[in-house]
Amino acid sequence: MSSLLRLYLPAEWPALDASCDWTLVDAAGQPLQRGRSEPRHWPLAEDCEIILSAEQCLLLNIELPKVGKSRLAEVIHFAVEDSLLGDAEADHFVAGDRDADGMTPTWVIARARLKTLLAALNSVNRVPQRACCEIQLLPRAGDCWSVCLREIAAADAAPARIMGFCRSGPEQGFAFDSGELSTLAAPPLELLLALQAAQAAGKAPKAIALYLTPTTGVDAGAIAASWQAALPTPVHASGEFAWQEHGSSESRNLLTQEFAPLRRPQEGWGPFRPAAYLALASCLVFALFIVGDWAWLRYQSSQLQQQMSATFRSAFPQVQVMVDPPLQMQRLYDQQRREQGQLGSGDFLPLFAGTSEIAVGQGKLNKIGYEDGRLELSFTVGNAATADMLRDAMKGRGLSVTLRETVPLKSGGKGVEAVYALRGTP
Repeated sequence: MSSLLRLYLPAEWPALDASCDWTLVDAAGQPLQRGRSEPRHWPLAEDCEIILSAEQCLLLNIELPKVGKSRLAEVIHFAVEDSLLGDAEADHFVAGDRDADGMTPTWVIARARLKTLLAALNSVNRVPQRACCEIQLLPRAGDCWSVCLREIAAADAAPARIMGFCRSGPEQGFAFDSGELSTLAAPPLELLLALQAAQAAGKAPKAIALYLTPTTGVDAGAIAASWQAALPTPVHASGEFAWQEHGSSESRNLLTQEFAPLRRPQEGWGPFRPAAYLALASCLVFALFIVGDWAWLRYQSSQLQQQMSATFRSAFPQVQVMVDPPLQMQRLYDQQRREQGQLGSGDFLPLFAGTSEIAVGQGKLNKIGYEDGRLELSFTVGNAATADMLRDAMKGRGLSVTLRETVPLKSGGKGVEAVYALRGTP
């Protein structure tokens, strides 16, 4: 009988506390065991999944152009760039299903956080097949919102804090910090702002269901009554919320792209196992002939990296931290050029000059926009294939190019409008 180990991993796991809550369920989802312990005491199971506490995930509702799966990651990075404080490259994005308004819910989690979690689990031979956020486990009915409050024990003698999260749609929601227990009399600011935005959009909830986790020692009825006095939406105390009692089969799996779990050897082999073993043996024999060449190429790559680092140190000895020598050298070079009154590679004129030579005869330029080192151009070209060819030609000039969208001309004429976003040499 197959079994599934479900792990609830808060933000402090495993750095501050190696223990976590877990539940073991059978193939039908029925609970077999529950507990809280360190990894060495977890029960054995055929499968593993992780539930992330709400504050580790960010949910954005963004408008994405209709593109294929091969270009979806590139388009998401561009679309969320203005919604994040840091670099979009540092985050992992998982797109949900487009709604009737053309908006796409998108889950955001720090790439470094996922790497840390998976490395810690792999070190104890636990390979999760799924990861989801606890926001999607919170019950939700119709046009109502659900809010859950969870008490967080503070270190030393500091008062306990209340963390919370709200599920406002199938894949909409947010986390918030309500502060100390004494501040629960007033609804959190994040909830107030979300309700105001929903009312302005004509999507205000009919009611708010208030849940508490089993260890939260407050009076849900008193909180609901206090919030009701400050909110235009009815608030009802709806009992306790325990993540162990809610399955994740309908939740969005965050382990995609580079974090997608590898297919396990026992899946799908069956009668093909002898042939697979023969193919594997053939590959191993072939690998003996290419491993030497691979080792030599790796050695050459290491030598080139050392040469780049040495060149960077000699050119910019004042820089103490070296992370990406080519990128840092380009940025410092551009900075020195600007200090001398010259243009850098990310300034408007070099970017536009590099594209205008390529675009001559390829299409008609409609719009130009430039801000913070990013140049946006709109061309009318013959077809989507020409738009792709023009993008590849720009990349050949050393530019970082994103083809944001290609849409048919509204006038009904022949051709498409292609919108590009360009940056200088990365």
